[in-house]
Amino acid sequence: MEKIDFVITWVDGSDSKWLAEKKKYENVIFGSPKSVDANSICRYRADSELLRYLFRSIEKFAPWVNKIHFITCGQKPNWLNISHPKLNLVNHKDYIPSEYLPTFNSNVIELNLHRLSNLEECFVLFNDDTFLLRPTSPSLFFKKGVPVLSADLMYPYYLSYNNWGRILYNDYCVVNSCFYIKKAIWNNRWKWFNIMELGLKQVEKNFMCFMINKTLPVGVYDHVTQPHLKSSFQEVWDRCFDIMNLTSSSKFRSDEQVNQYLLCAWNQAKGRFAPIHKNKRGKIFEISPSNIDRIVLAIKSQQFPQICLNDSPANTQHDTCHRKICDAYNMILPNKSEFEL
Repeated sequence: MEKIDFVITWVDGSDSKWLAEKKKYENVIFGSPKSVDANSICRYRADSELLRYLFRSIEKFAPWVNKIHFITCGQKPNWLNISHPKLNLVNHKDYIPSEYLPTFNSNVIELNLHRLSNLEECFVLFNDDTFLLRPTSPSLFFKKGVPVLSADLMYPYYLSYNNWGRILYNDYCVVNSCFYIKKAIWNNRWKWFNIMELGLKQVEKNFMCFMINKTLPVGVYDHVTQPHLKSSFQEVWDRCFDIMNLTSSSKFRSDEQVNQYLLCAWNQAKGRFAPIHKNKRGKIFEISPSNIDRIVLAIKSQQFPQICLNDSPANTQHDTCHRKICDAYNMILPNKSEFEL
């Protein structure tokens, strides 16, 4: 079986030194934050306490992981056991070219991961708001050395709706311009139209979308962990240098960039994926007072294999929601992990 690494990206958004540097570049580059929905304070809100539960969930529910690469800009939680044999503490400057630093852009941090010399070919990218909720096997992420990806040909009506959608639209344009998508899908029809893995309803929908659109959508992967191939990153950099360089040269997220979902779509266009229905992978929740009871229930019942808790400007009661979420996690993960001092 192939070795599988996990990658976790994190920033302490309450760090005064980091905040001062971020503000300096905001003022120099555009005077005030660009793409407000992408660069609001909730995107950088520190949550070291919830991060504990991410490490606990990995130790308990994915003990088979080879290595965890924890990526920050030189920060680390004071409770983190950096001597753990499976932990690799990574600074941005350890792998991101100096001309792209400093960066406050998650896309830059993610799209340069292939430069990490000790990263395995097969790896899973976690954001700090993604958590495992129950025991998992490597087959949730990889099968026979290829990523397990949601196989959904739904027309991407949501593209360009906001900054997130506009970036997905760029991903969509890149992948559909680099491949003859009709042929790419048909050559892998046993994946896109696999009733055993996707169910009859999804296969029927995929076939109808294929007949009408003949395009490969992006953004159907959901904001949960994503399995990647290190070599695919180099391929995309070689083929699409201009857009990758433009994105990496941007200190902050903005509308003209691409993100990691381009890599998911790229692997699907290449046929390097195993299909799964997106509902089998996990669930994303926006943190808000109106959603908190559903979030707590999902955690306590371990309803999904993994969950993403996406902070947002709608989270007007951050402290209250945070406490309830931590209490729920403590019900299923009460014990310290070996990643904690």
